[in-house]
Amino acid sequence: MKKFWNLMLVALVMLGAAACTESEEVIDQQIAGVSFYATFGDDDTRAYIDDADGDKTWSTIWEDGDTLMVTDTDDNSSYTFVCTDAATGRFTCEESAAANLVGKTVEISSDNNVHPRDSRLGKKALYVWTTGVTFTQDATIQLTSQTSFLRYTYEGEGDVTLKLEQQTSDGREVYAFVDNNEATNEITFSGIKGENFVPFWCGVNSTDIERNATLSYSIDGMKVKETTINRIGWGKVYNLGTLTDPEPEYELSEIWGIAGDFNGWAAGTPEPMYVVDDMLVAFNLTNLNGGFKFVQNKGWDGAKGSQSAAAVASGEWLNCGDNNIVAADAAAYDVYFSTERSMYCLVPAGGVAPEIPEKQAIVWSLAGSYNNWSENPMTATDTPNLFVVKGVELASGDEIKVKDSTTWDTSFGGGITNLNANSWMKAYLNGANIAVAKSGTYDVYFEYAEGAEYSKLYLIEADADYTAAVEQTANGTLIPDSGETPDVEAGETTEWALVGAFSGWADNYFVTTADANVVVLANVTMEAAQGFLVRKPSTEWNDKYGAGDVNYIMTDHYITTAQNGSDMCLETTGTYDFYFNISTKDLYVMTAGADYTTATKQTVSGKEPEQEEPEVTANMLYLKPNANWKQSNARFAAYFWGGTVGEKWVNMTDSDSDGIYELYIPEGYDYGCNVIFCRMNPSTTANNWNNKWNQTSDLKAPTDGKNLYTVKDGTWDKGGGTWSVK
Repeated sequence: MKKFWNLMLVALVMLGAAACTESEEVIDQQIAGVSFYATFGDDDTRAYIDDADGDKTWSTIWEDGDTLMVTDTDDNSSYTFVCTDAATGRFTCEESAAANLVGKTVEISSDNNVHPRDSRLGKKALYVWTTGVTFTQDATIQLTSQTSFLRYTYEGEGDVTLKLEQQTSDGREVYAFVDNNEATNEITFSGIKGENFVPFWCGVNSTDIERNATLSYSIDGMKVKETTINRIGWGKVYNLGTLTDPEPEYELSEIWGIAGDFNGWAAGTPEPMYVVDDMLVAFNLTNLNGGFKFVQNKGWDGAKGSQSAAAVASGEWLNCGDNNIVAADAAAYDVYFSTERSMYCLVPAGGVAPEIPEKQAIVWSLAGSYNNWSENPMTATDTPNLFVVKGVELASGDEIKVKDSTTWDTSFGGGITNLNANSWMKAYLNGANIAVAKSGTYDVYFEYAEGAEYSKLYLIEADADYTAAVEQTANGTLIPDSGETPDVEAGETTEWALVGAFSGWADNYFVTTADANVVVLANVTMEAAQGFLVRKPSTEWNDKYGAGDVNYIMTDHYITTAQNGSDMCLETTGTYDFYFNISTKDLYVMTAGADYTTATKQTVSGKEPEQEEPEVTANMLYLKPNANWKQSNARFAAYFWGGTVGEKWVNMTDSDSDGIYELYIPEGYDYGCNVIFCRMNPSTTANNWNNKWNQTSDLKAPTDGKNLYTVKDGTWDKGGGTWSVK
């Protein structure tokens, strides 16, 4: 093969712009000269691709100063002719002896002393060898070439890549450019506009033979067009037409991007992704072999990676997971991402992604200790994504899970155990086994929520209505087969807590009572109109209960709380015992020492107490970060917008060293203004979104005197908080 390319490079002789060199045969006498007109690329040699630019008014192949050798075949005397008029293709030799060529049979060839070293743009790589021609003064002579050309026009700013690939192989055809003295089937040109002719070697001397090639062009790594050249041959000019930049201009994703080793894992400045049909795509990324992930909202919360830590192959759709995605090499890739299917695919830049695999419906099964963890298939109901298996005999303490019938890689369990009858619980992907509190015959329902944080599992007494089930959020109590409810030792600390302004939003844990479902926190002094909630700290704020339609709770009354409800308040300041039923989610506010069973249910909000207008510290706002925000020596700043002076960033300081940060509201703003409190990278000093680690939601500084914003415990980005008076 090396010998072949050496011969080819010698054959691709450049028509140099060098002037005619003197030799011993040159006669200095100036004469009118001997001339002829050379043509190449007439209608017979100009070929079309997809009917591009349907005319043949392309530029001549010649340039002033190009040279051709004319040899008398009788005596082998040769003369150098120089192009003196590129527009007409006129070649002239001023040697007087050249007049001897008139009427002779000649051979016309390119100058064999000049060798092309690359397929650079232009018209310079003709290998001409025309024989048996009778030379006539000022005649037009059709030349033959073993070099072919791709002709195109481009006025854009991108890098143009041309690629020729064989569709068949019989050991002889070679579709190649020459780049840096090396044969290649792909070549890129940068910053060159206008009409261009790119020479290539097709290795075939007949268009009568069925040898076809695939031709494509890409701009900035994105493939724009691909077509077939049929019966490819020597001495042709193939017109690719006018090249256009990639279309369409895809919409930028406002949520997703890519961050990884290639950009220092900077989630705040990710590589953008674009909406292409129902996919997201990042184009022409290199050095992904150091690992990367899909990030959303310029942060790591909810980032998606790979199920495997191994390097991934291109051209294959894979499921997302928690590991970094590692490309097999540092080559350029287009990265495809399906948020709906939680799958991704790497494709060589400019390539086409394969069809995403057809989604296979999962056959859900109930498995557990009751059936030696074999599969008990569930049946689809008339309700979408709701499945059931009926008449299951379960004993107290039996453990169960819902799983994909084909694998244990997809199973659902929970964070609680000892599930009560006629209750439902949050079931998490690959969660723990779920124990049953009481023996019985049950219908087990599974409500699958694809892509959500959790699905739902219902344990319903046989033939009962599953829609009447109540959520269970704490561990139940195993009930022996005798049916007796076991004694509960009162006073043991539970996993439930009361939290609010009364405690500086610190958790005050309930303790058990003689009733397994009821917990109590006694002797709590609380002021009227101050916010509080019930929550389970172990799940951060996922299990949080507050006011629903009823608030301002009256003394010796109870309300049914709402999950994720707003802060509750008391109607009257006092010292109270708070009881909470973890099954029904009823909250009792009792005079200290009173029997909670005597409480009256409150169905209408109490009266909001009148409060004195607090004294406001002029133009000051305060921030109390939670423990998460205080990590890593973070600094704090606030962002203001919508005022009369444009956007403003302001640093916050803890001047009293009490963990509360303050700032003066900037000029042009006042109470009621828009503000976002931000946790900032301490290794930076500039305040901007690139240096931000976490932030609150968009807030408005209150106008009622509340000037201290407290970030809720356990949260990070936009996790909520409350305003109070500093």
